[in-house]
Amino acid sequence: MQKQSCDIILIADPSSDKTIVYLPLNDYAALAAPDEVEEITARLARTCKTQRKIYRTPKNVDGIRSLMVLPNNKCNFHCSYCYSAGGRTNAEINPSILKAGLRYFLNPQRAKGERLSISVLGGGEPLLSWDILKPVLEETMQMIVQRKVQSPISIVTNGSICTDEIIQFCLHHQISLSVSFDILKDVQNAQRGFWEKVSVNINRFADAGLDIALNTVISNENVGRMTEMIEHLAKYHPKVKKVSFKTMISKQYFHDIEERRKYYQDFIYHFFDAKTVADQYGVFLTCSYMNACLCVADRYCPGKFVITSEGDISICHTVGSKKDELYNEFVFGHIDEKSGEVSVDNDKLQAILSYDVSKRNECAECPARWHCAGGCYADYFHLSNEEHHVYCESMRTFLAAYLKYKYKL
Repeated sequence: MQKQSCDIILIADPSSDKTIVYLPLNDYAALAAPDEVEEITARLARTCKTQRKIYRTPKNVDGIRSLMVLPNNKCNFHCSYCYSAGGRTNAEINPSILKAGLRYFLNPQRAKGERLSISVLGGGEPLLSWDILKPVLEETMQMIVQRKVQSPISIVTNGSICTDEIIQFCLHHQISLSVSFDILKDVQNAQRGFWEKVSVNINRFADAGLDIALNTVISNENVGRMTEMIEHLAKYHPKVKKVSFKTMISKQYFHDIEERRKYYQDFIYHFFDAKTVADQYGVFLTCSYMNACLCVADRYCPGKFVITSEGDISICHTVGSKKDELYNEFVFGHIDEKSGEVSVDNDKLQAILSYDVSKRNECAECPARWHCAGGCYADYFHLSNEEHHVYCESMRTFLAAYLKYKYKL
């Protein structure tokens, strides 16, 4: 994708006969009547100069800015939609492997001067391995100090484990929490269970002053209840001000292509209703579609340095076990348990990171190409051409709705 000073995209407004004139590289959008489009685009082509930053993915390990730790492959929940359930084992990471991986990632000479981030998540439920994580995270703080660049740490948890020790540790080290929670009691209990326990723990975390966000999976069961979820959150968890609604990523979830298409349409329609209510409560509500719309990039995901419980290095947190379907395609390195040596297959990593918007012909004229940027690498393997097409439709629909929301068109 060549660097451009101006890129004018025309998007039909699905709710009227007007056209959205959008300049993704110039942070500009306007709504034009049919007889105005030609004049507006001609004027913009003559005058637009400002360009937003385009996030371009480096094709090597030194360019990876995000590390994720999968400390185990065990869980105390049995969520109906879990993407990693097929990789369940009793595996738990060896602390020496974890330390070696962190030293490699946080080496002051690697990605020198760059802001890095660290997340601890599943595989399973990470706090089941707290006895391993706590001392390693203590050492990690020292590594971050040596880098002299702030590197935020977050823990993603199902919210079932909450102790004073965990709370105080996270407060002391400014570690943020992201709790996977489906908010409504009937939905949480049907899809995840343990609503009462998790609800109480969320308020314990929030009342203690922790930086906390919720990850909420939207299924067919609650796709029409997003506004209700925000209202419920404001009533029962008023200190929680960040929520991410997650679309279903399971290939097996939808019975046919039309069910998938309807789910995407319903998600977009109800999301913006919920977004309006969330704004009124001071809650920042986002989703993967919106995250994509917030920046312009050449690749949907910049890639991650994911340390699995078995000592492998994966490009994506959805692949954390040798039992996972895409293990051979996604694992590009390994950490030796005895020597602590980190080995990386640079050719394989470059091939993985080279999958971007330029690799799919259908992206060339897509209005959402700067945001979707070729789509999820895992979906490239998982979805059929027809399923890809339906997702692409939904991305374009969301972009049009987002532009009207952002620019108040």
